[in-house]
Amino acid sequence: MAIRTYGLSGSGIDVDQMVKDLMKAQRTRYDSLVQKKTQLEWKKADYNTMYTAVSDFRNTVFNYKMSSTVSPKQAESADETIVKATATADAANISHTINVTQLAEGVKLTSSAAITTGSGKDTLANQFTGLTGTFTIKITNGSASKAISVDTSKSIYELVSDINNAGINVKATYDATLDRFFLSTTNTGSAATIDFSGSDAAGMDFLTNNLKLDTTTQQGKDAKFKLDNVDLTQATNNFTISGVTYNLKNIGTTTVAVSPDNDKVIANVKAFVEAYNNILGKINGKLSEERYKDYLPLTDDQKKEMSESEIKAWEDKAKSGMLRRDPILQDAVSAMRSNISNPVSGLTGKYTSLSSIGITTGDYSENGKLYLDETKLKTALEEDPDIVNKLFATAGDTSSKQGVAVRLYDTLKTAMDKITTEAGYSASTSDDTKSTLAQLITDYEKQMTTLNDRLNDMEDAYYKKFDAMEVALSKLNQQSSWLSQQLGN
Repeated sequence: MAIRTYGLSGSGIDVDQMVKDLMKAQRTRYDSLVQKKTQLEWKKADYNTMYTAVSDFRNTVFNYKMSSTVSPKQAESADETIVKATATADAANISHTINVTQLAEGVKLTSSAAITTGSGKDTLANQFTGLTGTFTIKITNGSASKAISVDTSKSIYELVSDINNAGINVKATYDATLDRFFLSTTNTGSAATIDFSGSDAAGMDFLTNNLKLDTTTQQGKDAKFKLDNVDLTQATNNFTISGVTYNLKNIGTTTVAVSPDNDKVIANVKAFVEAYNNILGKINGKLSEERYKDYLPLTDDQKKEMSESEIKAWEDKAKSGMLRRDPILQDAVSAMRSNISNPVSGLTGKYTSLSSIGITTGDYSENGKLYLDETKLKTALEEDPDIVNKLFATAGDTSSKQGVAVRLYDTLKTAMDKITTEAGYSASTSDDTKSTLAQLITDYEKQMTTLNDRLNDMEDAYYKKFDAMEVALSKLNQQSSWLSQQLGN
């Protein structure tokens, strides 16, 4: 930057204002670049909002490719005091008879009497008269075992902690009120054991005479039952067979009836319609959003002359309509509506499309909004319990043969890929250098840098000219004064 010497002549010329006025017109080009870059950044942000919304809806659509969503089952036990049951979509719609003859159990050991014989419980040595030193107890549960060192200078609560942290599915507790020690397996079945073999002599004596536990090897029990007249066993009371999860509660006989959960199907379809309308509304909202072309992004100088509320009101209009009639979103909406309206080829009977089971579009002006006739859907389910599964989740080698959810899932991926190509994954350009908009924004930034350097040079040149003028005027004034002085003499 040049050294500025204006003002020496006493001319009174406001050089700063003159330079500012001269540069104002030149700065208009820079401001225009800033505005164009800002508009692209707003557009990129809007695309990112759409990408996130479409991605979230696609995750929802994925669930409707799953039979657990579109073909849920329910299991009803005639006596839930004996067996409770639930069913997955893979369960057959039949009734099962189950006769429980034995519940699965783990191993439980309890002190046969109060155990404390000493004067305190701060250490094992004080709690048990005559107990000293360190010894080892080994606890085995099935294939897992752990040798635990017992230090009599520590408390019984520390022993409890050591056992619980041994990682062998054995839980210990001490009840100070009852003054008894409890040991149990957290697993059940015949594979569950508590075996103290391997403990040293002092350890066995401590278990038997101090903790008053039965040190013979104890084994758990398997659940025993007849399911549809077939003898079976399970290591736990909670297990799944052929898509039905049984939770055994007591000994006895009951029936478990598996049937379609039509109420849940209807609720899930209703949720789908709401999710579809939500994403469709968001996309259509952007496509039809008003564009105010006269409202350009504000420059810093313009903002200085406006209040915060005025700036917000202006920018709300300036940001509006960035994706109005956007071809990517228009293609997505068109494909989504086709996915919904087209029948699933290959299905027979009267239920081959969503409209046939009560999912229809409203008036043309509503741009594809869906409506659900629950009564019609319920009737369809009563006639064909698997119809929603067929219409939503059918796989096929062509789109026409695919279920609605399968089609939509692919359509939404295509839309997301197009958005990514145009605007990247995020609103930022720091992690996006390949998208079309990111490259345009980068190009504007380069133009702005080049133009700003040029404008700074131009401003310096103006000041140099005014500096030279001031120097010339100063010399002229000096000469004029000298001449006046000479003539006066």
